[in-house]
Amino acid sequence: MIINGYVRDHKYEADGTLVVQVRIPSIHGPMDINDYRGKVARNYVRDEDLPYYSSLILPRNPEKDDVVTLMSKNDKTSEFIVLGLTGAKYTKNLSNLGG
Repeated sequence: MIINGYVRDHKYEADGTLVVQVRIPSIHGPMDINDYRGKVARNYVRDEDLPYYSSLILPRNPEKDDVVTLMSKNDKTSEFIVLGLTGAKYTKNLSNLGG
């Protein structure tokens, strides 16, 4: 499965592996808990509790709110690997676009 998510943080492990902390909206909930609009947020994961996923070599270090593409390592677990940057960023309010 291939899916997109939003970068929250990144770091390098002791062995030099880049790991990226990613919010996947369909798994961890939306970027902002207020997006639930008063409904009960049952599966929302706070940013500080989001997992870090191993990454392939990227053209630059990911920045907060960058959109990345991930691929599951297998169909039976929620283990993912970051494949790359999409070039997009999370934007809270899209109503200002286009005019």
